[in-house]
Amino acid sequence: VWKVRVGAYGDLSKLLKQLDPVSDAGQFNQYESYLPKMVLDTNMAAQEAGIATVITFVENAPNPVRRREEIVSGVVSKCLAATKAGTRTQSVELLLVLCEVDTPGPVVTGVIEGFDAKQPKAVAAAVTAIKDIVHAFGVKFLALKPLLKALAKPFAHKDNAVRTEAQHLAVELYRWMGQAIMPSLQDLPPVLLKELESQFSTVAGGPAPKQQRLLRSQQEAEVPAETTEGGAGAAGHDSDNAAEEEAGAPAGMDPWELADPVDITKKLPDDYHTFVVSSKWKERKEVIEHLHSALKKSIRLQMSPGTGDIIQEMAKKIGDINIIVATLAIQCLGLLASGLRQSFSPYVQSTLPALVEKSKERKQTVIDAIRETEDAYFQAAGCDLAAFSDHYFTGASHKNPQTRAESNHMLRRCLAAMPTRPSKTDVKRYADQLKTGLDDGDSGVRESAAECLGTLSKLVTAKVLDPFIESVDKIKLEKVNEYASKATIKAKAQAAARPKPAPAAATTGGASGKPRPRPRPAGAAAPPSKPAPSSSSPAAASSGDGEGDESNGLSANLPPHIRKKLEASARAAAIKKAQREGRPIDDLLAPPSPVSKPAPSRPAASAAAAPKRPAGAPAASAARKPAVSAAASSAAKPGAKGKPVASSKEAGEAIKMRFANDESLDDKIAAAIPESILTAFDSA
Repeated sequence: VWKVRVGAYGDLSKLLKQLDPVSDAGQFNQYESYLPKMVLDTNMAAQEAGIATVITFVENAPNPVRRREEIVSGVVSKCLAATKAGTRTQSVELLLVLCEVDTPGPVVTGVIEGFDAKQPKAVAAAVTAIKDIVHAFGVKFLALKPLLKALAKPFAHKDNAVRTEAQHLAVELYRWMGQAIMPSLQDLPPVLLKELESQFSTVAGGPAPKQQRLLRSQQEAEVPAETTEGGAGAAGHDSDNAAEEEAGAPAGMDPWELADPVDITKKLPDDYHTFVVSSKWKERKEVIEHLHSALKKSIRLQMSPGTGDIIQEMAKKIGDINIIVATLAIQCLGLLASGLRQSFSPYVQSTLPALVEKSKERKQTVIDAIRETEDAYFQAAGCDLAAFSDHYFTGASHKNPQTRAESNHMLRRCLAAMPTRPSKTDVKRYADQLKTGLDDGDSGVRESAAECLGTLSKLVTAKVLDPFIESVDKIKLEKVNEYASKATIKAKAQAAARPKPAPAAATTGGASGKPRPRPRPAGAAAPPSKPAPSSSSPAAASSGDGEGDESNGLSANLPPHIRKKLEASARAAAIKKAQREGRPIDDLLAPPSPVSKPAPSRPAASAAAAPKRPAGAPAASAARKPAVSAAASSAAKPGAKGKPVASSKEAGEAIKMRFANDESLDDKIAAAIPESILTAFDSA
């Protein structure tokens, strides 16, 4: 009974809203098999209630796309063209919800199958549903090539309502794609195409479309941006707005990517190769016109074995004595470069010199064709300026002023279309050549050189270009700056380098960055202060006050055996240095003081008392700086090379350690170790 099913659908909707998608995922799986049957209910009231239940399931289920194909097929066949208006509205909403939880692509593919329905109202309803999906989500997430191919079916339908809905869908696609949709509509009847163009013109100047509904993945990405406060939140909103503008920008759509590759050799007449080399210019003109019309209809070309022969034949016709044939051949080369793109790049070097040479032609139609073809060549070469550099310098030094001016114009257009900036080496080469053009006797060459320099200045900034054009007089520089202010370039402005964040202060360091002393236990006595380094020490005389303290703290943290080795090596290096400078070495020959171990902490009461030393022990100052015996002082005399001759007694007092057989190692160590470190060792 249909009333029982309606009640069951309502109860199930309430239950689905209460289930948790994570913990109750198993219960959702129990009802998946009933979803296609709900949208195909034979009773209209029960069908409407069933569609509402399916919508609730899709909105709350953890994985609602496992039955997506069956649900979409049932909606297209039985629901979109239903008698009840509520059923039609609910079915469209169900399709939108299915798009929202994942991606619109599979849903649109299923709805396209409705274009083959027998009833005209079902076909019109399917077209309308796709129009609503495009309006809500845009074309960013759609597979456009199958959709554009399927547009031919509703446009060719006998029913006027279907054709009208197809026009509405085409207008909606034009809002998102712009002129990129036009190649897919070229096969329509001329009357219908003209009517569509008039409708496109009405929406061309309107605001850019924006995505009306967000996918679930986009909604999850927006949550952190909304919860972020301050500048980070503003940056998140700015990025969202930029993403929306990018999704709605028609300029990002490439018609070449949407077109299928075409083999142009199969569209030529059988006698093409015979007439293209005919001695009669009319026969050559007719066959090249046929090739030109075939190329204009083919947006994307396929590289076949015969395509290279066509390119070579058109290159030969650039210098044809008949100006019409030459112009058609140049235009065909440009269309071939645009259709083949990267596949055409091997032919750029062999055909571009003929174009540069032909630019001496005074007829404007030929010049326009050459400019368009050169631009297509640059795109086919991957916007690589190196592919054009040699040909530019050849044309810029040509004896014909028209060729020199057109070469400068070619370089200017290449600079404007470059996605990146040239190196300083290239900037210097081009600037030197263009400076020569500024002094040319022809006014056209001077203007083109100034305009090209202005574009180069806009591309690499005046700071980079100015050192290479310092010799240019003030009047010509003003002309260059004027063109620089008017120039437009494709390369994006260089992002300003963000200052690196200051490193976080170490937990043991203060504001000055110096290591802080370790905290002492409560009641522990303060350690005795270290005496200032002796003024007679050569290292102490050259080091600063703060550096010595920092170095003392660094050496105190070293292990004892490492510290002994460093002290011995540094002392030997200091002796060498003192002997070279003629300073006394008595203080440097003293044996290193043993590494003292920190005294254990004592109670506060005992710490206050003065430390006791045994009777007869030397004073603290004397212990820190032992006296050097006269024998030891006199034993150290310079040898043949100014090196001290160490006796057996001296070897026991002054430890000298070497890590290699290099006699100059001590000198190298003395030069490498900072004075502050030597001061630390001496003061220790």
